[in-house]
Amino acid sequence: MTANQTLHSGGCLCGAVRFSASGDPIGGNHCHCAMCRKDSGSGVSTFVTFPTNAVTWNGTPTDYESSPNRFRGFCPKCGSSLTWRDGGSAESIDLRLGSFDDPTPFKATKHLWMSTALPGFVELDPDIDHFDQRS
Repeated sequence: MTANQTLHSGGCLCGAVRFSASGDPIGGNHCHCAMCRKDSGSGVSTFVTFPTNAVTWNGTPTDYESSPNRFRGFCPKCGSSLTWRDGGSAESIDLRLGSFDDPTPFKATKHLWMSTALPGFVELDPDIDHFDQRS
């Protein structure tokens, strides 16, 4: 981390797993896929994407392969969902917006899996991109 980079911290509900992400995110999205709904227990999941090398951990999330080569990280103690990552790409990691200590600096730039979005539970932001599946 350079002197002018912002440090964004967060972690799980019980505090056993903490992370710091340095610099600016490289993306942010609202995912409407069924797997994210199951994982989060909500109608949509919101993630902030950082380069993997910008994230450091204190404690280790446990990975669950929810789809072939797609991994969701969670706290092994309290079960809080923390991450999503593509096992075929080690370059970036999605951190759950709600896991940040201060989520207010971030803004989503796209909606994913609109083909499976739940009407009536989601009010779409017309100013960002929408995709029927992953971008």
